[in-house]
Amino acid sequence: AHDRHPQPPPGRLRVAVMRDAFYADELHPDCLAAVDEAAALLRELGHEVVEARPAVPREPMVRAYFLTVAAGVARLVEEAAEAAGTRPRPADFEPATWLLALIGWKTSAAELVGAQQTMQRVARDVAAFFEKHDVLLSSTLGQPPARVGELAMQPKEKAQIAVLRTVPLKRLLDLALASMGGEKLRWTPNTQLFNQTGQPAMSVPLHWNAAGLPIGVQFAARMGDEATLFRLAAQLEEARPWADRLPPAARD
Repeated sequence: AHDRHPQPPPGRLRVAVMRDAFYADELHPDCLAAVDEAAALLRELGHEVVEARPAVPREPMVRAYFLTVAAGVARLVEEAAEAAGTRPRPADFEPATWLLALIGWKTSAAELVGAQQTMQRVARDVAAFFEKHDVLLSSTLGQPPARVGELAMQPKEKAQIAVLRTVPLKRLLDLALASMGGEKLRWTPNTQLFNQTGQPAMSVPLHWNAAGLPIGVQFAARMGDEATLFRLAAQLEEARPWADRLPPAARD
């Protein structure tokens, strides 16, 4: 047994539940079942549960997400090349990394500031939502856990990246949204928002699907209120312990 740091109970929380996704059109039935099961457990534990979610403009926030990540990746690629005493070369990096670096190098300072302003505006709206709700419950993923390699770039996408060094930013970004966004974001449609807005969030493996795979639910709280999340996590784990549960692959 490992040492545990006991958490005081979280008190009665007002929990908002969203049964859809921020950056995808729908959730897999397993993920929706996980949300519904968690909401029912919260009611059993005495929390107030309401169906509500902050309004988030999807397209501007997805674009802001990729521009911000790309700028950071471009600098990381430069630092890696500097450490190796060479110039950045596509052969030295994975195709997805190189695509993001290309977008970062083609992004102007003004465009990056615009992306930051978009995220700041939404962060204020999300903060206002948490003035009326203590916690937001959503699905962590939009789909059950992926198989190894299922999200990898396809050969056609890799070939496109190889000839894109002179392509304008918009076309590069469109390719990124097609290859790493759009369809790919349906796997992680709810986690990026809180990286962008700064609220603390946690994933809790409360639900298991018919294949024996853990299906996480995400809880987010107001800015700086990690304590509520830790206390809620302790209460949930006490009610539905999961430390001894393993998916089939982990038992093989």
